[in-house]
Amino acid sequence: MLLSARTDMPPPRRQPAAGPVLAALAAAAAATAALIATLPGDPRAAARRIFAEALRGAEIAALAWRDAERPEPRLAGAAYVLALSALEGADDLEGGMPAGTLFSLRPAGPDPEAAFLAPGRTQVAAGFVVYGPRTLLTLTDGAATTTRVLDPRSGTFRPPAVLRVPPEAIGGEAARGAQGARTAPLASLAACAQRVLTRGGLHLRPADLRVADLGAEAGLRLVHEAAPIALAVEAAGGAATDERGRAILDLAAGGLDRTTPLAIGPARAVADLARRLEADRDAGGSPLFAPRGLLRA
Repeated sequence: MLLSARTDMPPPRRQPAAGPVLAALAAAAAATAALIATLPGDPRAAARRIFAEALRGAEIAALAWRDAERPEPRLAGAAYVLALSALEGADDLEGGMPAGTLFSLRPAGPDPEAAFLAPGRTQVAAGFVVYGPRTLLTLTDGAATTTRVLDPRSGTFRPPAVLRVPPEAIGGEAARGAQGARTAPLASLAACAQRVLTRGGLHLRPADLRVADLGAEAGLRLVHEAAPIALAVEAAGGAATDERGRAILDLAAGGLDRTTPLAIGPARAVADLARRLEADRDAGGSPLFAPRGLLRA
């Protein structure tokens, strides 16, 4: 299991289990959920402190925070590097909307800073947390994607359930996915990804989402946001691509600040979208992902 720690690793140590790092992230997520429920105002700085403390001494050679220009050195010679968005979508909390945490764990290799920039298929594990009416922890090792619900009384996550992206949208998810992206997108990418994993439908983030009242930047961060979401979606039988139909997990990053459009959903629906976008480009435009396209507010 993803949260189980192996204890039978013989010396010399090669690649220790990722379980202890993921367990530290789970503990920090539970503490952050309690913080959000009780702390007024903006909890982003406090959430970052919680995760930093939980990861102290973890098998992490470098930690790349979402808002940092360069990775922060941690434990020299450690096996992994971690990209972490401690609390995204926090501006929505006061309106009763969900927020999230996103993380991506990769082998450190000989050059920890370069490890962050490799294609997303190098991820050992990834996942996200959704803080809402319930706190959900979704994890993937690239082979399967599971989700856990936080028990607020014990502060622990219940046993996991395996997720598979529904091949057909449940209820009105297909329409609401596109319409929501156009008119009132949730700030939390984690919440949107959780909806796709459980309800199906498409979720789209265009190349230019710099809507004035949202203050959002162009696209999503490849390393911190798109890559971990893509690993979870693909492992659950879905697909994650950019505006040209390229798999997100095949894209390398030139820097931590590289951004990308993102489309996630059932594999057939994402492939159909890629074909429509290609036809739009051949016709002289791409209305779904253009700066003034269908998904702009």
